[in-house]
Amino acid sequence: MLYTQNLEDIIFHRHEIHDSDEFIVLSGYLGPGPVAKIETLPLNSRVIYGMYGSEGIKPSLHKSLINIQNNVDNLNIFYSNIPVHSKCYVWRRRGVIIHALIGSANFSVNGLTTPFREVLAETTFDTFTPLNDYINHIFNNSISCLEVGQARVQESNR
Repeated sequence: MLYTQNLEDIIFHRHEIHDSDEFIVLSGYLGPGPVAKIETLPLNSRVIYGMYGSEGIKPSLHKSLINIQNNVDNLNIFYSNIPVHSKCYVWRRRGVIIHALIGSANFSVNGLTTPFREVLAETTFDTFTPLNDYINHIFNNSISCLEVGQARVQESNR
């Protein structure tokens, strides 16, 4: 199935269809709105900002993400040290992928709410293992947003 509209609704209600206990977002770019909305999910969640490895992060976005991290209990935010532009939305149960969407939609307001701007497609069962390996590789090369000092944030944007 290919989706081109209502991507935010699809992402934030997919757990109602699939019996998952974890939600993972790997996105080239992030917006604070969708990240904060994770608080509404009954799942432990992990969000990885992919392009940190090549572009760093704007101080204002970093500050927003730190604030969200400190106030949302079911969320852990990470920054990839490897430049990653992919967009992957994964639902796991007991560490195993049970459903995933991949495509062009960043985890941002524009990426998820502008009709026909981006796409997300369901993956098939045969992609679950390589997708899980890919996400684990990126995660293992990521740092918590709480580990990034303000000096590094400012330096990364010069």
